[in-house]
Amino acid sequence: MGDEQRIFGLASVLLQHPEKEWMEENGLKEEIALIENPLIKLLLKQFLRHLNAHSYFELCTQYSETFDFNDKTTLYLTYSLFGESPDRGKALVKLKQEYFEAGFPLESDELPDFLPLIFEFCAIAPEKSVQKMLMIHRKTIHQLLKELSLINSPYQMVIQASVQLMEKMLSNQKAS
Repeated sequence: MGDEQRIFGLASVLLQHPEKEWMEENGLKEEIALIENPLIKLLLKQFLRHLNAHSYFELCTQYSETFDFNDKTTLYLTYSLFGESPDRGKALVKLKQEYFEAGFPLESDELPDFLPLIFEFCAIAPEKSVQKMLMIHRKTIHQLLKELSLINSPYQMVIQASVQLMEKMLSNQKAS
């Protein structure tokens, strides 16, 4: 597994509602240790320290307050653009088509704009499909990072690590 796949896979897990199972096992720590990019490794280690410093209940509360009750920091990326308008529905249909065309028809009950699902896709899809998906959501991911920074959320570390990788991948796309 390459660094890109590992980082997107970790971001996908870390941006989902906290689960005792993945918090208690050493797999996350081991995966982070394998990351070559020093800045991304540092950001994810800091987030892991945050997880370890808080109780499961505190982390669940923090997650809900950050992502479930704040429209500006929702993980449903099209929501921040369209709200509940019909345009959002159209965007979701187009996004679902992107997954299908990349060879990954959605089998999840999750909406196709859920950021952990997008990062999971980025961890397994071909590079061209990943770059296209990141281009679609680039502006919204940057806005999410800004909003998380404004409220000083520890989740900004995971998004910042993802943005670092996203920008590297998209700049490589332009260079080739």
